[in-house]
Amino acid sequence: MHKLRVGYTCNIRDKCKAEDERYNEWEPPETVEAVSTALVDAGCEVSVIDVGPDILHVLERRRSDLDLIFNNAEGLEEGELREAIVPFFCEQLGIPHTGSSPKTFINALDKATAKRLVAYDGVATPRFQVMRSASDPLRPGLAFPLMVKPSREGTSIGITQASKVHDRHGLRAQIERILDTYRQPALVEEFIEGTEYTIGLVGSYVLPILEVDLTKISGQPVVRDVHVKEIDTAFSDSLSFDAAPDRYRAFAAAAVRAHAALEALDYNRMDFRARDGALYFLEANPIPGIDPATSDLPAMARRAGVSHGGLIAMILYEAVRRYEGHPAHARRLAGTCERLCEIVTAQVGPLPVCDEITWRGHTYRLVRERCDSSR
Repeated sequence: MHKLRVGYTCNIRDKCKAEDERYNEWEPPETVEAVSTALVDAGCEVSVIDVGPDILHVLERRRSDLDLIFNNAEGLEEGELREAIVPFFCEQLGIPHTGSSPKTFINALDKATAKRLVAYDGVATPRFQVMRSASDPLRPGLAFPLMVKPSREGTSIGITQASKVHDRHGLRAQIERILDTYRQPALVEEFIEGTEYTIGLVGSYVLPILEVDLTKISGQPVVRDVHVKEIDTAFSDSLSFDAAPDRYRAFAAAAVRAHAALEALDYNRMDFRARDGALYFLEANPIPGIDPATSDLPAMARRAGVSHGGLIAMILYEAVRRYEGHPAHARRLAGTCERLCEIVTAQVGPLPVCDEITWRGHTYRLVRERCDSSR
């Protein structure tokens, strides 16, 4: 038995980039260290690959000595293709990788496309319009207040408290800011006045649903901009299954449908807002943050009683399961996963599953918060 040889692809954010919002999605060294440690603890031999313009050549040189890529690279200059770059090259070179396909990353990063896809499968989403000019007329049915954000960015890039606009003057100013700063169209959507929820999936498990109460945060923010996201984990709570099981099932079902509509794999996190009991899809994050202290997905895992190392092992295990039966990869992955299976079994066994839902022949298990969980 040999160790699973994992290349951990990521973008490392140094101190020089810390104040530039374009690098908000990049990983600080502390996160890279935490994920690397988790992979080693899962029985892997780990190589950290800081993704740059030469990533195709790096992967080409390394493909014979890597069994799998654990991918968390966001990219930068590649524009709307940036999250798909590493998966695309992995698939071109025949290297197994964690996470979704290039198609999913491209569709999810383009917020308008993601909204159209999930709406087709019956998931409610705020009415919206893509504006390529500040002089574009507002479509009938779109009424103030409105939310304005870049159409192809993630991690709250381009979103500020001023992104909620109340009149045509504010709308024009925000559209011009996005066009000038981000060189891409603006997504204008109806602002949903309601509580925000973030829902995460790993494999067939829907993790405890996080309810983000912005009213508890100093300054009364109206949106989760990058500054709010740095602290709002402390103000989040788990949605209670016992208090309203039908509502919980409905929220989980909306997330499962959106997840399937985008054809996301292994893991995913999606943002919603609720108004008058109805849930509205905002956006998907098929490559969500995995920092053990500040990211939403690890926070959900903790509430379920899953450690950060256990979460990383679960994500890795989902990818291995997808590839191990494939003729091109079975030999490469054979006999590498005993330690990984032990860790995942230990984490999954005690999960407090409260219900199940089925969508398109696949069963998803709803996990509630453990009473003894450390938040």
